[in-house]
Amino acid sequence: MIPAWCARVIVVGWLLAGCASGLAPVDQRGITVTGTGRVASPPDTAVVEAGVEARAARMADATAEVDRTMRAVLAAVKALGVRDTDVRTTIYAVDPIAESRAPGETSARIVGYRVSNLVRVRTRDVDGVGRLVDAAVRAGANIVRSVHFTLDDPSRVEALARALAMQDAASIAGQVAAAAGVRLGRLLSVTESSPVRPVARMSLATAPGPIEPGQLETTVSLDARYAIDP
Repeated sequence: MIPAWCARVIVVGWLLAGCASGLAPVDQRGITVTGTGRVASPPDTAVVEAGVEARAARMADATAEVDRTMRAVLAAVKALGVRDTDVRTTIYAVDPIAESRAPGETSARIVGYRVSNLVRVRTRDVDGVGRLVDAAVRAGANIVRSVHFTLDDPSRVEALARALAMQDAASIAGQVAAAAGVRLGRLLSVTESSPVRPVARMSLATAPGPIEPGQLETTVSLDARYAIDP
């Protein structure tokens, strides 16, 4: 069986028996490996998408109902400690409702209007996000799309994952060099792919219930190239 590292490394200059053989020019010698670092952490921010939709024969009636209900929803949310800066309107739409056209009719008749107002709410009270959703629904929200769990500032976790990825790359390169019977040299270059920033998404198609944030995993991968010492 081919060792697992055969699929993960490229040894230029000294190639392992079973993968290939031969000697490349000195300036092309090197060992290139992929290192991966993963860090699990609890989320510190929850994002809730919620809002109100109303239908009425007159546009003014539909907009008035949405405005009245949305004010109550926002008041209930902010009563739980959500700041004004953490509430942002994402959708405000007014759509006409047309009845089905009869045979021979060229246009549909407008019979009413549908008005929607959706906001995105950020809260640092991750454990209390269930209470926030419940309060919004009790206040009249009839649209609750989802809850996202994330990190407000992922830089610290990404830095740790990056350090682990570098350690992983160095360890793999050392194993490859030892297996090839060569001496591992200095680090020549490092290329990092974009960090995988975690977002846990939960659909709330049903009535609010227990919401568990769980753990988020941040992943950093990088390609490191090392010299082979003579």
